[in-house]
Amino acid sequence: MLQARKIVTAPRPVQEPPAAAVGRLPAQKKDRRSKSALFLLVLVGFLLGLVIIAQYSSIVTLNYRLSRAESRIAALDEEYRELEQQAAGLNSLSRIESFARVELGMREPESGQLMVLTAVREKGFSAGE
Repeated sequence: MLQARKIVTAPRPVQEPPAAAVGRLPAQKKDRRSKSALFLLVLVGFLLGLVIIAQYSSIVTLNYRLSRAESRIAALDEEYRELEQQAAGLNSLSRIESFARVELGMREPESGQLMVLTAVREKGFSAGE
């Protein structure tokens, strides 16, 4: 049988960076990380501010449109009331009679000119036939 021999070697010396560089590398990485984190925080805050301003602007625009629509509705309601009054005045019997007498030259019928006719139904006939 073969036996394996254990070879023991002396540990190699580790090269250490110069003393001035040892302290700077981790500090530079921390500075970069903190600067990038600060930049991201400022960017997120800026974007959040833009979203809030856009929403506020949208609300103001919609309120303006709503007030314009409400004023338009009020104006149309007033116009509708005026037109209803005008239509009622045009449909009045006294106005129609005045127009017939003055403009068309009509007059009341004399006693001999008026005839009253009545319709009489005969037995056996219905209205639908």
